[in-house]
Amino acid sequence: MFLFFQESLLGTNQTKIIKINSVSVIAEVADTLEKRAKGLSERKIFPEGTGMLFIFDNPAQYGFWMKNMNFPIDIVWINEEWQIVGIEKQVSPETFPQIFYPNQVVKYVLELPAGFSDKYRIDIGQYVTI
Repeated sequence: MFLFFQESLLGTNQTKIIKINSVSVIAEVADTLEKRAKGLSERKIFPEGTGMLFIFDNPAQYGFWMKNMNFPIDIVWINEEWQIVGIEKQVSPETFPQIFYPNQVVKYVLELPAGFSDKYRIDIGQYVTI
């Protein structure tokens, strides 16, 4: 029943278990241009313990905005070595059309529910494992 509940919240897309420190997150994978463009837009809920992992083909300074978002998020910038290099906290839908960029190149971006990074002490310099 728990797996069915998870699937209904995250859709039918591929998911990965992401671990940072001692906390695990079930992250939906956005690894195509279409999935990355849509992201979490138009979703109604973003449950605690879930996330969206954006995987890019090449490291760069990818921009994120809150177009058609219904809830605030934390944006975690992750480099090629899976190290956290930046965090945008409590980014609200009202910030649109502002675009948020990392301060260096990244290959991965993890979106988490707003406040998650503070609650679980996720910080720059820590490593992410899958």
